[in-house]
Amino acid sequence: MKVRLLVTLTLVSFVGLSLAQPPSQTQVPLIFRVAGEAQAFPETAVLKFTVVGEGETLSKAQEQLQQIEQAVFKVLEKFGVRKDQIGTERFAIVPLQPSLSSGIPSPIALRPLGYRVQRGYGVTMPVSVETLDKLLHIADAVLQQGARPTVVTEERYGYYPERMPYTLIEFMVRDPDRLVQQAMDDALSRAKKLAEQATQHIGKVSLKLVRLTVSNIQTFPERRTITPEGRDPIGTFVWQPIRVVVQAEVSFNYE
Repeated sequence: MKVRLLVTLTLVSFVGLSLAQPPSQTQVPLIFRVAGEAQAFPETAVLKFTVVGEGETLSKAQEQLQQIEQAVFKVLEKFGVRKDQIGTERFAIVPLQPSLSSGIPSPIALRPLGYRVQRGYGVTMPVSVETLDKLLHIADAVLQQGARPTVVTEERYGYYPERMPYTLIEFMVRDPDRLVQQAMDDALSRAKKLAEQATQHIGKVSLKLVRLTVSNIQTFPERRTITPEGRDPIGTFVWQPIRVVVQAEVSFNYE
């Protein structure tokens, strides 16, 4: 399964490199706080949808769900989507509108009027600006067969309650670790240039990296989505690169 570039990248909090012996007691290392950046256009899209069945019994709800599933999978097959591209992401059974079967307001007296069975799917596909139209046609066809956009939990939206609580298409890069490494390399390159400028008055010196510590990693935008209205949770969707910015502290010794 491909690793997704989401806000979970902030779990990477420390990177230590020891390429030289620590500086001597009489020498103060050169320390620079810099930002490094890397960016790449999305290479992968995940079409996220949920199939729902309802009925008086669980078996009837499951039967309705399977009918919609068959229609959705048939459409996906017409578009050339393979079975190994489709993965189940969520399964849930929800009792519908409990009511009192007697006049006693007791939890034992509560019984559901019916049941809802729902299964969430994710279809992973390669994507580029040239294939966006096909991707949107696939999403439209899936919705026309009775599938629904996938509802996401509020926790995933952080402190932005105005964002829509569902998603249909998410975009990501295939190798987020590579993008983070590129941002770290950029931070190191910037710090080295600053160190070279700081030691110009000394003459020819040899710089040795003592430590590189990454204190923060951010992705912009946090994630790119398309909802059924063609909008992301904040505004109109725009095809743009995913950008990673790292904040780093770099120490050099010189001799």
